[in-house]
Amino acid sequence: MCHQREGEGGSGGNHGNMFENLTATLTWRAAGVAVYGGYDNVFRNLYIADQLTYSGIMFQTKYNGSQPENPITDTVLTNVSISGARRSGDAFDAKSGFGIWVNEMPEAGQGPAVGAATFTNLHLTDNAQDIKNTTTTFAITRN
Repeated sequence: MCHQREGEGGSGGNHGNMFENLTATLTWRAAGVAVYGGYDNVFRNLYIADQLTYSGIMFQTKYNGSQPENPITDTVLTNVSISGARRSGDAFDAKSGFGIWVNEMPEAGQGPAVGAATFTNLHLTDNAQDIKNTTTTFAITRN
């Protein structure tokens, strides 16, 4: 599982990172990849499979009161395959089974994901739902 989190101590979002040639399988109660903020990040050649719940890739934004911190911008994901995201059938069922999830209302103190991401060569198969994005604050572009 790969989590790209915002900078610590309020120092700003992560940027200029390269996440490459990663595999996430059979994760338990977590996304294969979670992007929490930042900009100018590249994710390339990822394989995410057999997710129990939460999603293959999740986008989420931390808020300070009602203001989002470090929206996700200039982020490109290339050669990504996500398969096998399943509904959990338990108390976490409503937050499970998504190949890509733009989290609309995560935990307390957070709000809907803000920003955008571009996917190039995205393959989604055998997920309960390939993409869940009910927000008006986050855009996914597929090339």
